[in-house]
Amino acid sequence: MRLARLTQRKDFLAAAEHGRRFRSSAFTAQVLDKPEQEGLRLGLTASRKTGNAVVRNRIRRRLRAAAALALAGQTGKPCDLVIVARPETVSAAFTAMVADIAVALDRARPSGGKRRPDRRSASRQAS
Repeated sequence: MRLARLTQRKDFLAAAEHGRRFRSSAFTAQVLDKPEQEGLRLGLTASRKTGNAVVRNRIRRRLRAAAALALAGQTGKPCDLVIVARPETVSAAFTAMVADIAVALDRARPSGGKRRPDRRSASRQAS
């Protein structure tokens, strides 16, 4: 079974800003509950900090395969799951990644409050 994908930037940003977080040694998972949605959607992110294009593509392939195994029984949950890769994802044990993704939906906790305000807007208000 193929997982539904997140494709629009606004969905990734919504999960980052309003979602719950789960931190693993290999990745960070951001979970945004969406009761009006049909089922689970998956988004993967690997920035250039994780490596060159070959490494980033390998990371995304590993995460996609691990998510397919871990989330097979949880596709009915109405939420968006964004997995943000870390450089350690390349060398992490595959079974550990599958286990971490499987528990990410349940163990994700609310973020520590609102994000810091943009420094530029704060300096404009002070002037």
